[in-house]
Amino acid sequence: MSEFLEDVPQYWKHKLILASVPKDGTPFEDSFDASLSRPLRYWAQVYTFISPLAVRVEACGTERRLLVAVSVRAEAQLPCARCLEPADAVIEGTLRYFFSLRRDVGDEKAGKADGDEEIILLDAWEDEIDLASLIWEVLITSLPATALCSPGCKGLCPECGTNLNKYTCDCKREKGDPRFDALRFFEEKGDV
Repeated sequence: MSEFLEDVPQYWKHKLILASVPKDGTPFEDSFDASLSRPLRYWAQVYTFISPLAVRVEACGTERRLLVAVSVRAEAQLPCARCLEPADAVIEGTLRYFFSLRRDVGDEKAGKADGDEEIILLDAWEDEIDLASLIWEVLITSLPATALCSPGCKGLCPECGTNLNKYTCDCKREKGDPRFDALRFFEEKGDV
């Protein structure tokens, strides 16, 4: 077993029972916590969750169509983008999914895009929707790429690697971006 989660946890067994969703358009709501037993690694970034993943499912439907909104919220820590110390981040996101009940094989409209949304087909015999992969998708798309330990984080010294929030160093720092050195000539002459 890997020390990091990199895919949908196998122990997530959350389902949406289709019979529990009223067919008259009345909303159905459910809330629960999904546990994350290990830190999550995604795109070389490690997210350590300090709270359970709060999941909210809202569904409304008719005889043939179903709209399901899956929302997640959790608190996590990841390395600060400037100094690599732990930084807190709130992870929140919602995605909506459109499902259509496939009645017969000849239904040409089933599975086609409805506006900008893709419709997920359900066979007529299916009586539940596995929410695990949907929850995972919402979680992954909601992960922040970076976080800061504080808005005023000074980061690491580019020369020696000292954490400038805690210590000072004696490294000489040049002002400005070296890519603009050729333009300094004009600045010195006062032509800028």
